Amino acid sequence: MGNMDICDCIALRNWCLGALFTIGSVGACMYSGSSLALDWRLTPSLSAKEVFSDNLTLSQDNKKSGFVSEIDPGLSLYGSSPWSTFNLNYRLQGLYNAGGRDAVDINHQLNMNSLYQAIRNKLFIETSSSISQQNVSNAFVSTDNISGNGSRVESKTFSISPYWTPSFGRYANGFFKVGYNKSSFDNSNGSTVSPLLSSNLNLISDSESYTRQARLSSGSAFNRVSWGLNYSSQQQNRVSGQDVRFEQYQGDARYYINRKFNVFGQAGYSNNDFQTLSNSINNGFFYTFGGQWSPSRWYSLEAGYGNNKHVTMQFNPSANLNSTITYRDKSVGLNTGGSWDASFNYLFKQAAIGFNYSQETTTLQQLLTQQGFFLKDSSGNLSQVANTQDLFTQGFLSLDSSGNLIKGPNYNNSQLVFNPFDLVDDVIIRKRGNLTFSFQTGKSAYNASMFNERRTYGKRTGEDLSYGISGGWQWQYEPRLNFYLQPSWMHTEGSLSSNTRYDVALGVSRSVPINLGRPLLMNTGLELRHINQTSDSSQFGGYVENRATANFNVRF
Repeated sequence: MGNMDICDCIALRNWCLGALFTIGSVGACMYSGSSLALDWRLTPSLSAKEVFSDNLTLSQDNKKSGFVSEIDPGLSLYGSSPWSTFNLNYRLQGLYNAGGRDAVDINHQLNMNSLYQAIRNKLFIETSSSISQQNVSNAFVSTDNISGNGSRVESKTFSISPYWTPSFGRYANGFFKVGYNKSSFDNSNGSTVSPLLSSNLNLISDSESYTRQARLSSGSAFNRVSWGLNYSSQQQNRVSGQDVRFEQYQGDARYYINRKFNVFGQAGYSNNDFQTLSNSINNGFFYTFGGQWSPSRWYSLEAGYGNNKHVTMQFNPSANLNSTITYRDKSVGLNTGGSWDASFNYLFKQAAIGFNYSQETTTLQQLLTQQGFFLKDSSGNLSQVANTQDLFTQGFLSLDSSGNLIKGPNYNNSQLVFNPFDLVDDVIIRKRGNLTFSFQTGKSAYNASMFNERRTYGKRTGEDLSYGISGGWQWQYEPRLNFYLQPSWMHTEGSLSSNTRYDVALGVSRSVPINLGRPLLMNTGLELRHINQTSDSSQFGGYVENRATANFNVRF
């Protein structure tokens, strides 16, 4: 948001009240006893950045050079107890002369999530909220708010999901969950949007989603037989455009002949409803019968036949290597036809390699609920990045043995660039593959990644395609002095344009510990970046940008 009006203030107030309601609810519930009290940790931060760009407008013909000043106050609030966790990261991004417009822009960026156990190990309440800025289309492969002609929309999400995990003695275990999610989009961020792109702003709609999940599975009383009953439903109501419903009923049973062989059966009913050009939704009854062979705990092969077929092979010969590959041929439900899912991960002594491929049917509103995530670098500075799941699959994030979020092997201090796509109010079939590699020796860390993603849509012809490769080298010259180099190349094809971009970032950062009554950590850095984007669209064209950034950060 640029110059804030009364509507902006009301919208921000509503989202802040939602976050404060969650804080107050969790705090009130936790105050009932000292053993349940949350251990709070509040960390304010402040960063200042001066950026010089020789092409603030990202234009080939109308270049405009200049400085952009950025001041970002922020805070992190973290609370934990044996029963609950709460994590909030907020940053107020203040920009002057972004895009060369000689104006002040204010952007709110938030990521909040919490989990509260109302009844120990039985009743849980999960909440999340985010505010972030997203590209309107793939015409510009740009992920920040500093340069360009705008072409961004502000995305806000909020969700709350209580769930119950009852146990019925030795006979059955249950899982029952209901959820509410709201997604809204606001383009009043003070940026100028080109007329061609402005037509896309109506393609992404505010929505409210209601989810329901129910699962009942066999308990320990069943030795040779296991069974399960499952129900899932998501109803997405949109302000404009057709509503979307994903719904499925399923039951399954498995009989263990011996330790190596078992047979199984699955049956259910799929009931989905969304708009498509060909009206090719395949609802109805589905079934699969088959068996599994597990000669050891390291290997297994499973095959199922019916109107929905699949073959799954697991190959885990050691603790360092695990892999799974599945081929499906479905006639009923989502993702009909042939599709693959695969994962491969191998850990060396000083290196790691991973591959993931998946296919899913989803909506952009669902994907955006995962975005707007904040990541902390080694100096504790907050930076907003893109899709959370991509951060895991590409090795930028990982979890430690306790389930805490930590930096992955491919994370470094430079800017993360992800593939953009058009913001469309549509159902998306998303196919994505990632290959990552990381290696660390002495004071140096190396990483490389490749990705390929295809998206087809229910109401649009053709498909969007994006693929690219990136690498990185980080050298810790001294304990608090780091050099890094990160090149990347990416190609994107969409309905509006096809673009190819490469960029190279080279930088150095140094942190300085200071004690002024309480520990402070100051970080200074300098980064040089070259960006070159070509386009086959006459409306957008390509551009070249050279950028120098000096930054200062302090964490209190």
